[in-house]
Amino acid sequence: MSLPPPPIVVSLIQSIRARPILWDQYQRTHIINEQELKLIKAVDKVPKDKRIAIVEGEIEDYARLIVGDAKGSQPGLLERCAKRVEFIQYLLALAVEICEDVPSFVISLTNHSDPYSHLMSLLDHTDAPIPIISSYLLTTIMSSSLSKSRTDEATKQALPTLFKYLSGISSNPNETNLQDLTVQSYVLLLRNSFARTTFWEMGDETMKGLTEVIETAAAGSKGGRTTDVGTTSSVANISSGSSASTALLSGGGAGASGANLKQGGVNLQLLYHVLVGIWQLSFEEEIAEELDAKYDLIPPLVHILRSALKEKILRVSLAIITNLINKAPSSNLPSLLLSRLLPLLTTLKSRKFTDPDLTADLDTSLTALESFQLTQTNFDEYATEIRSGHLSWTPPHRNQDFWKKNARRIMEENNGELVRCLAKWLIESEEKLVLAVAAHDVGVLVKEVPEKRRVWDGVKVKARVMELMGDSDPEVRYESLKAVQEFLRYAFGG
Repeated sequence: MSLPPPPIVVSLIQSIRARPILWDQYQRTHIINEQELKLIKAVDKVPKDKRIAIVEGEIEDYARLIVGDAKGSQPGLLERCAKRVEFIQYLLALAVEICEDVPSFVISLTNHSDPYSHLMSLLDHTDAPIPIISSYLLTTIMSSSLSKSRTDEATKQALPTLFKYLSGISSNPNETNLQDLTVQSYVLLLRNSFARTTFWEMGDETMKGLTEVIETAAAGSKGGRTTDVGTTSSVANISSGSSASTALLSGGGAGASGANLKQGGVNLQLLYHVLVGIWQLSFEEEIAEELDAKYDLIPPLVHILRSALKEKILRVSLAIITNLINKAPSSNLPSLLLSRLLPLLTTLKSRKFTDPDLTADLDTSLTALESFQLTQTNFDEYATEIRSGHLSWTPPHRNQDFWKKNARRIMEENNGELVRCLAKWLIESEEKLVLAVAAHDVGVLVKEVPEKRRVWDGVKVKARVMELMGDSDPEVRYESLKAVQEFLRYAFGG
């Protein structure tokens, strides 16, 4: 599996390779020997097909040139010439080009006892292009190593450091070229269970960059969306995580039609690769169980699914949802139902899709949600909503019969869990709709279960709704006023 190099890497390599290098002078001063000079000149500025043939014929010699001998007893040129910036730049550019052209060369590098240690040290180099190209070369080698049946110790040791570097350079959302490099590297690296678990265990350091892109795309899409009627993509259905990226990327790569499109203000291709990364992570059961609980990812994901007219975005979003259902149904079905996914899937079902794997995921998700909904009572749906914090005017809030039947249970469920949740959203949320709905529910609960009204004092809700009577939003003010009236009704009754 491979992706074309990110634009920033291509640009740097083109610039480096355009500069002349005085190879004979390096050889005369014994920086390189005659054999090394011969290897470099043989592939320097020659047609691609000729370079491929030369490298394939002397593949071990070229691997030794870059990273040293397989046993690690003799260093390669990168390490021997560490202080010569021009030389390091050229060797890195050459190595990336050979890796792109000759897949067997990458395999040869992975057979080295430790192909990473010196490249890892270059991530701290003060010359700006060197860490960037080094990170991409490291990604290429590690991706090949991670595709093997067993992950070697050198890769296990180096991978967290590479993840840390990549997350660091993409922390500024204005650096879009570095963001592209990071996300594409993640996609190449999240190839097996070890890589995905390592990534996940690094927490916000790695995950924050992905979740922020999804949240931005979802939030921006609420005001409008960019449409694209370009070619559709097909994703092969898979049964194991190791071939996941190969299947998905085979039909969903970048093309001219998607290069400059944006969804919710996010470049469409960046969003696509972020979603692919989340999809890869969702193959791990532990991650699928915790993804929404830790990062509240289901609501923005469903919104992206709802607003996407580019089929590859719809396809990978639905693939994530299917994994969440299959890997951790009890953790994710309640939130998916709450996010109004079921009517959306019903609408999508009426559309004609040519991709059989998309329709299979659609059928799987639709069937699971329909079956789950049949097991849910009004109280179950209400409790799921309150726990999630995504409060809106769903039917139970305005239904008097619901409150008469369930108010006391709401107050007492799990030792006041739902009371504490309502208090939390009233105090912490900045969303006006959430505040209005929560204030409304508090007022109804005081009315229906007046003998437990002092519970609200204990969680500071009474003072909060009094404060919200002065809110800038008229609906929040109205619902808060009604809640305060219910408190005051019993103020002099003990």
